[in-house]
Amino acid sequence: MHLQTAVKNGINNGENCMKDYKNNPFPLSTPEEQGIPSAAIIHFLDRIRENDLELHSLQVVRNGKLCINTVVAPFTFDSFHRIFSAAKGVVATAVLFAVQDGYFDLNDLVVPLLPAEWIPENLNEKWSRLTIYHLLTMTAGHDQDSLFLKMWGKSDCWIKSFFEYEPVYEPGTHFCYDMGAQYVLNELIRNKVGLDTGRYLDSRLFRKLNIAYTANYTEPEGLFFSSSIQFHLDTLTKLAQFYLQKGVWNGERLLREDLALLIGRHHVPSFHYDPKGISGQIGSWDGYGLHVWCNRCGGFSIRGGQGQVGMVIPPMNMVIGLHCSATNYQDLLDILAETIIGESFYYPVKEDPLCAKRAQYMLDTLNLAPYNVSSYSQLAQKIHNVVYDFEDNVIGLKHLSFSFDTNHVTIHAVDSTSDKTISCGIDGEWLENHCGYILNTNDPRNIANLDRIFGYDVQATLCSGGWSRANTFKFYIRSHSLLSDYRYECEFYENNVFLKIPYNAIMPRSKYKKRADAPDIYIMGKHKEEI
Repeated sequence: MHLQTAVKNGINNGENCMKDYKNNPFPLSTPEEQGIPSAAIIHFLDRIRENDLELHSLQVVRNGKLCINTVVAPFTFDSFHRIFSAAKGVVATAVLFAVQDGYFDLNDLVVPLLPAEWIPENLNEKWSRLTIYHLLTMTAGHDQDSLFLKMWGKSDCWIKSFFEYEPVYEPGTHFCYDMGAQYVLNELIRNKVGLDTGRYLDSRLFRKLNIAYTANYTEPEGLFFSSSIQFHLDTLTKLAQFYLQKGVWNGERLLREDLALLIGRHHVPSFHYDPKGISGQIGSWDGYGLHVWCNRCGGFSIRGGQGQVGMVIPPMNMVIGLHCSATNYQDLLDILAETIIGESFYYPVKEDPLCAKRAQYMLDTLNLAPYNVSSYSQLAQKIHNVVYDFEDNVIGLKHLSFSFDTNHVTIHAVDSTSDKTISCGIDGEWLENHCGYILNTNDPRNIANLDRIFGYDVQATLCSGGWSRANTFKFYIRSHSLLSDYRYECEFYENNVFLKIPYNAIMPRSKYKKRADAPDIYIMGKHKEEI
């Protein structure tokens, strides 16, 4: 995939987010015309920044009109993005189309629909009563998630392993968020329809909605792995609007109304699933639909890890599409509920011109580059091309130097295994490099799949930085192949440099839910002449 050489000022080529959204299927509107004060947008963005939550995109469609729209640089409207467990809503959508097309019914028994070789010989008798509906409502009968406990990295046949894992409960009686259920559903679709979930929906729905997707990872049998599916940043918004419109798109009915309404109803309680909140699933008390979570404000959400959300809110005639990289994304949804949702009116409101201008400017200039930094410091000339030497340290760094130009900074790092030079943009500009990462012990080729965006060059990185104080240069390194970033800070003092290393450069990012909870990791380098 092509990576942009530079993305500046938080928007693609400096254009307005609304105007630059070339494949927009929605009429445009001001937020105020749809009852959303611009102040609510400002409050949302301010609190996102205050809480250090990494937002990648936000779209709000109300009354069928797009009134809030932003993609945060270096992401663009054409970027592909992981959706994680929001893929369950995609799988449920495929199941509903298969029901409409007559391939099976929600109350059909599952075991007779699967190949015999995938069914254990000593099958527990409870499985003989398992239906498609039970899989969709996460009431199959397991008391723990089967995907990570029995399937992922532990099985050559995931479907067989799902059934080998003994059910504790009678199907349909106990909710347990069981990620293995979606893979059984994927194979039901493939066996009955003759196409995997992605190809089936491509022919029945995606092309109608102008949705592109990639699926770059398969389970051990080489079958469709729905959790790896990737979409452009407007897809969850479109899917949410499709369901808000009860299965209609551009005036054409694509899915029966009764089926479209069925997905988001409160089918089962989920409050007993995770009373201590140890699973990482948010909203566990709000009830569950067909592979979607119910909203406390009404409606439902197609929702996945780290903050991938397509929210349907029928009482407000509103949908929200959201992408982020936040292990603590409950905070993000709480902020959304308290600002854009909570501050909205049922009717149009008067626009405050200054407030509206500021909100639009904030949306148009959102950037994941270091915030509130300067492109210049008098110190730059003094430390230009100075080489700092490091003793043994956690990242194996031996030498580090900076060269400061008018529009970029060159960073040269030598460690025990490599000698690399990267270009760092300033003023919010991201510059592309092709030598891989620096100051990092994690090999991007082996990084956890939960942080990977598939299909991009893992050695192509982007860097942007600036002076946060007169003696402190801050720079971030990220890639289109990763959801997260690496944040570095160099504090220059006399002939020394104190390099602050992000914790995820030496340990898994998931170790801490909030960056602020992670320990500060510093190493010190000395001017070569002083050693």
